[in-house]
Amino acid sequence: MTDHTSGDVLRRSHVRRWVLYAVVAAVVAAVVSFIRLDDPGDHHERYFFGTLQTSPRTARADEARGMRVAHMTVSWDRFEPVPGQVDQHYVATLKRKLRMFRDAGLHVEAGVGLNNPPPWLSDRYPEDAFTDQGGARFTSGPNLVFSQEIRNEVEGYLRRLDQEIGLANFWAIRIGVNSTGEFTYPPPAPSTRGAMSYWAFDRHAQASGADPGRPATVPPNPYPGWRPGQSTYRGAPFTPGQVNRWYGWYLSALADAVNWQTGQYEALGYHGLLLVLIPGGGFHPSDLSAAVRAHLGETAAGGLISRGAGFFRTIGLIQHRRTVQLVSTALVDGSGTPRNNACRPSDGSVVPDAVAPGAEARVRAWSSVRWISRIAAREGFPISGESAGPHVAAYYPGVMTDAARQLTSCGLTGLMWAFDHNLYDGTPGSSLGDYASVIAKLQKGAAP
Repeated sequence: MTDHTSGDVLRRSHVRRWVLYAVVAAVVAAVVSFIRLDDPGDHHERYFFGTLQTSPRTARADEARGMRVAHMTVSWDRFEPVPGQVDQHYVATLKRKLRMFRDAGLHVEAGVGLNNPPPWLSDRYPEDAFTDQGGARFTSGPNLVFSQEIRNEVEGYLRRLDQEIGLANFWAIRIGVNSTGEFTYPPPAPSTRGAMSYWAFDRHAQASGADPGRPATVPPNPYPGWRPGQSTYRGAPFTPGQVNRWYGWYLSALADAVNWQTGQYEALGYHGLLLVLIPGGGFHPSDLSAAVRAHLGETAAGGLISRGAGFFRTIGLIQHRRTVQLVSTALVDGSGTPRNNACRPSDGSVVPDAVAPGAEARVRAWSSVRWISRIAAREGFPISGESAGPHVAAYYPGVMTDAARQLTSCGLTGLMWAFDHNLYDGTPGSSLGDYASVIAKLQKGAAP
């Protein structure tokens, strides 16, 4: 009896030990998986590197040259060609591509295709499209800013994408609002006078009070019916203070669309990086002052102002989450004097939203990434970068070295090169060998 009882005790102790070992092993595996998800290179690598529009055919060659991240695009219109119905053939294609990248040892940064909505979206919600002050409609991207119905459709799409593909398979997900997936309103409509489209004139944006069709996190329009350029409102002068209030509402609504997206991914249990794409340098404080004096009418920077590209104002409206990072999509975009200039330690003395009049000329000479990096540092966001691409500014011998100087001097965490095919097609300064050489130098801590 005693021996039998002792044997039971020993067996239970043995089982408990194995349960403990299994729990510890599971925790370690989870931690290792989490580390691998957050870190696309090993712990000896200083930066991450990858390409945009990565081809599965070149994935192994890319990885062998030091790249650790592939870019993959999902098209919403192909994934869900009919409301609520998923194209399984397209899903199989996505899974095959994802498997090829992962088999090559690459982490995957995904664009989930919100900037490529299916045609049925605008057909189903014709009155919810972005609409500007002249009545022009924009349907090439979903109105995530002012339409709750559109947000509901996006929420359903992301849920189905997670079920079919698994968002956890992505190291990072790109976030934006406009038709290129970046953090501005859409471009001006060709039909709108003055090349300025303020996209706040759909029925929900113009509702003066409670409106179930407008997201609850977007306040009502403070001055419904007022249009940029008008100096009066309901028979009374429209003051600069009122212009500022209206424009502040316009910018905060834009930021709310980004914050809503990051909240959606968090609600789905996604723990990877959420990359908010910042295009170019946008406008500067004095540009906004001039526009306010003109009641947001035609000014030199009017097009950028109508797009809400005031990053010294909007980046600070992005909610801080552990996984949210910024991406400057404008490395080596040809901006600045001298062209494509790098960051300097003295940049830290500049207050982006309150540049002294005497200093603004100097700041305007900064490259786009230099300006955005300063704003990111001020607001406490980590930032990485990607080259603007030869369609924006032609590549040239030494362009990767210039990009590397911007990366290291501006404190960026990594670089995505636009585009993968430019490493193989003979584009000047953009060969696979050029990129491999830059990567090797930077990972060793050498000057670019």
